[in-house]
Formats: sequence, structure tokens, C-alpha cells
Amino acid sequence: MMSSLLRRVLGRFEGPLRYRLSGAAFGGQKPAILMYHRVAKPAVDPWGLAVAPERFREQLSALTKARKILAMDDFVAALTKGVLPSNAVTITFDDGYRDNFTSAAPLLAEAAVPATIFLTGDMIGRRDGFWWDELARMILLERGPIRYALILAKKHVQNRIPAMPVTELPDQKWRAWEIPRTERQAAYRELWELLERVPPSERQKAMADLRRTAPPVPADADELPMSAAEVTCLGPGITIGAHAMTHQPLTSLPPAERQVEIAESKVLCSRWAGRAVTGFAYPHGDCDPETRSMVREVGFAWACSTRAATVDSKNYDLFNLPRLSAPDVTGKVLLRTLNRAST
Repeated sequence: MMSSLLRRVLGRFEGPLRYRLSGAAFGGQKPAILMYHRVAKPAVDPWGLAVAPERFREQLSALTKARKILAMDDFVAALTKGVLPSNAVTITFDDGYRDNFTSAAPLLAEAAVPATIFLTGDMIGRRDGFWWDELARMILLERGPIRYALILAKKHVQNRIPAMPVTELPDQKWRAWEIPRTERQAAYRELWELLERVPPSERQKAMADLRRTAPPVPADADELPMSAAEVTCLGPGITIGAHAMTHQPLTSLPPAERQVEIAESKVLCSRWAGRAVTGFAYPHGDCDPETRSMVREVGFAWACSTRAATVDSKNYDLFNLPRLSAPDVTGKVLLRTLNRAST
């Protein structure tokens, strides 16, 4: 039976998948916020976070010809004034991967397209990268045998995975919302589900234990977060937003810790941006009314979730704006996805 946690996670992808599989448009263009994470070709990508550079260039070209592309602040301003064009689109990136600087930013500048990058405050400048990527490399790319015994969320988790056959290649197409096809895929999904919501200190200990028994595969430089210097050199068309401090699902934290995560990220991101940042994106899309109130009270003007929908210009919540996850597809398919999407 699918866990409630995995069911919640899959909700983030249900919309884009449904739009791709749908055969009929729902009538007319609707404004949309596109959500990206990486512009890269990773060895494995279990959550479908990456769009290849050549695909991203093609998507930007298609969007500039068929849509009105706005900066996120301009998109929100037009929305609140009731003048948002039905074909409006804005581009956002979550997390702050280095390839946003090395690959995405040059392509955005080439196409003269604005974007907003939501930065995870504590990760900028870190050389150990995001835990979910390290876990994917550790479990899905390691060819030798893997064994581990952990206690996570008061649950004993242990496994012994044999070496990958010499004729087998890492499965680049498998996605974590699909049925696992190998022992490694099943282990990755189980560990991800448990690690996502445990306290950061428990997650750090578990990852340290895993490194001792499942040697980590080194990350490519672009898979790591940006440095502070790179953030300040992104270019005038890119604005900075906040993505909390540790990327912890905010509703898993006590209110006081949640408040710190939100407030400190605003201060830090404003420092990098050289001005007060106006926008926030909830890590994992995880929010509730209390969390949205905290974001508002800290001084943000708007916030994005990962709810898969276009923006309803007549019925919206500025602190729960939906986004459509941009898949690794051609520009033509992306436009068709947008045109089929419904609020």
C-alpha cells in the first residue's frame, strides 16, 4: 500500500503527468508559474528535477514566441491589479543549484527572459550538496554491494543489496513515483520517505552512517549549490527569492523553529540580493494556514507552493500560488502542456 507521505509527494507530479497524457485542451491559455530546479544532464534523476540545456533553450524560445513572459514580481503585481494577461508565464527555480549559474543564467540572458531563483539559505556555499542527490548517487549509482542498518523515525531500517551486475547500467529513466524495478530503487524510495521529514540532526546522522557502509559517489560541481559569489553574479534579469534555511518541510517543525527558518532566510537572501526579497517558496511545497501566516508576517509579499495548477486570476491566494513543474520535453510539448493545464 502506498504510504500517505508518498501519496502527498506524488501530488506534486500528478498535474504535469496528467497534462502530458491528456489528449484534449481545456480551452484557451491561462497564466502559469513554471517551476524548474536544474538545467543539467545528471547521471540519475529520480525526481525528474533536471531539464537538459538544449531542451531549456528550446523551451525559452517557444515561450517567448507564444507567451507573455513576466518577472515574478511583475506577474504578481498584474495579478493583484486584475490585469494579468491570460497568456502570462513566469519562470522560477527552486533550491539554488550551481547549474542555475553555469547553465540556466546564460540561456536566460541569451533569450532575454527574467526568472526568480529561490535559495535554500544554509546550503549556499556548501560543498556536500543536497541530501536527496547524495542519497541517489549513493544508492542508485554505487555498483558495489550496499548494506546499512539505521534507526529513522523510531523505525529500524536495514538492507543488504548485492553488487550491480557488470552488464547493468544505472537506470536514468526511473522516477521515484513509479513502481521500483530494482532493489536499489526500492531502497532509495524507502530511505527518501523516511529522511524527508525527520529532524535535520537525525537526517545528518543517518547520512553519516550511510556514508560508512555505502560509499558516496562524488557529485559533479554543478550538482552542488551555488556559492555566495555566484549568487551575486547571476545577472540583472534574475531575482532572488527565499526557500527557507534547511529545506526542511516546514510543517514538520515546531512553530518557533519554523519562524526562524522563514525569517532568517529572508534576511540572508535579502543580503545576497542587495534588496529586500519579496517572494518565498515552501520547501517540498509543504505548508498549512499557520505557515502561510508566518510567511506573511515576516514581510514577504507572496509565496509559491508546488500545487500543480495554473493561476486563477479571479480566485487566488498570494501565499499559496500554484506552479507547474516543467518537464524535460521539447518547447512544443511544453506549450501543449501549458495549454492543456487547468486551474
